[in-house]
Amino acid sequence: MPDTPPTPVVNQLPGETLPYVMSAGEGARYEIDGRLFTLIARPEDTGSLFGAHYVSGGRGAEAPFAVHATEHQTVVVFDGLVHFWLGDRARILAPGDTVSIPAGTPFAYRFASNYTRILLYSAGGASLGLVPRVGLPVDAHVHPARPEHPVTVDELRDVGAEFGIGYPDLQKTDAALQHDETRPAGTVPYFLSSGEGERTRTFNQLNTFLSRGENTGSDYFAMHTTGAKAGYIPLHFHQRHTENFLCLEGRIWLHVNGREVLLTKGDFVHAPAGTIHSFSLDSNHTQMIGFLAPSIFEKFFDYMNEPTTDAVYPEGGEFFFPGEGFARAQAELDLVVVGAPPARTVALDV
Repeated sequence: MPDTPPTPVVNQLPGETLPYVMSAGEGARYEIDGRLFTLIARPEDTGSLFGAHYVSGGRGAEAPFAVHATEHQTVVVFDGLVHFWLGDRARILAPGDTVSIPAGTPFAYRFASNYTRILLYSAGGASLGLVPRVGLPVDAHVHPARPEHPVTVDELRDVGAEFGIGYPDLQKTDAALQHDETRPAGTVPYFLSSGEGERTRTFNQLNTFLSRGENTGSDYFAMHTTGAKAGYIPLHFHQRHTENFLCLEGRIWLHVNGREVLLTKGDFVHAPAGTIHSFSLDSNHTQMIGFLAPSIFEKFFDYMNEPTTDAVYPEGGEFFFPGEGFARAQAELDLVVVGAPPARTVALDV
């Protein structure tokens, strides 16, 4: 940890491994065939741990089948309906649904709503280099009403090979609604419906594993958190992994190297190793996803939570803190506590 932790960069990709905040819609933006690509994390911003970007578009906007040679990906549906193909399976996905895509698995999608938005998180993230190579840089924060920069599959193939992306000639079959409730073991492709996964609970909070390290080759794990309004947790940092916060619903306050920032739907915070941070859920039924890379910290949630089959967080009751689990996490995991929960200092009347 540096002697003077850097103040987080706001709404700019830093180009080096620094903490930063990206409001919804901000980032490096490009149009490809009627879809708006918004890059919110590149390898040069994350120490080559990952890349992340939003894709938004109107009904009928689609991507051809692609295969990433080395990168595991997670897709999160934010808005609208999506027809999604994963190997030989097809689904109609809704907001909150996720997809886990191991390297070597062909996938494709087609948007089925007038405004659809998905997030793609990629281990390593080098494949994101394709976007500025084939995309048209734009200032707009919404996709165009009509495609203005068409890109053919042959063009994608020519450039994609440089970034480990292939474009196989596969057919898109009919997609259907189906409920997928199980996170499988191992590095296999899978769909996971909203609210499903391996659920655990603690006081006024539900934490659900969307993926564990066993699903991603230990590159990262993804945790969905939903809960009641609550105060900050103790200030802490990690020495060997990066924590990333993505707000799905509600309001989240983050304390990042001494600066308080408010997250609402679509906002993102990158907290690399050494970043002193804390968070507070600031509205009821707030939802967020944490992407933690690599996956060395996943047992924290096993130590601090208990398994549950409930699909909603517990509310009320007598406060409890799993002190034994917290002590074990401090002793065994990448966790350095440096202070008590911070006090809110801004927007106290909100």
